[in-house]
This record gives sequence, structure tokens and C-alpha cells, in this order.
Amino acid sequence: MKLLKNKKYSFCTCGFSKKIPFCDNRHREYNLRNKTNYKSFKIIPDKDLNVKVSSSTWKS
Repeated sequence: MKLLKNKKYSFCTCGFSKKIPFCDNRHREYNLRNKTNYKSFKIIPDKDLNVKVSSSTWKS
């Protein structure tokens, strides 16, 4: 996937997002119900770059 310079990206860490690999903030409701503390992982590249992303919490 290509990430663009100076654009903020929020990646899912909980696995509940409907927009994997991106965060759609579904963790907020889950955190309230389950007393957890999931948060998105944010990145703002200082140049355009290509990356491969994966997480063990994401369903295939």
C-alpha cells in the first residue's frame, strides 16, 4: 500500500474495524463495554512510501 507524505493514517489494532487495515474507531465502544484500552496506531510519513501491513488481530 502506498502512504502519502504528510497524510495522517490511523491503523486498526483491535481487529474490529470494517475498514481493515484502517481504524474506524470501533474500538471505542468495545473498550467501554469490555474495559479494554485499544487505540489506533497512527503514522504520518515524511515522504511517500510503500509499506506492507499486517496484524495478528486482523481476521483474514
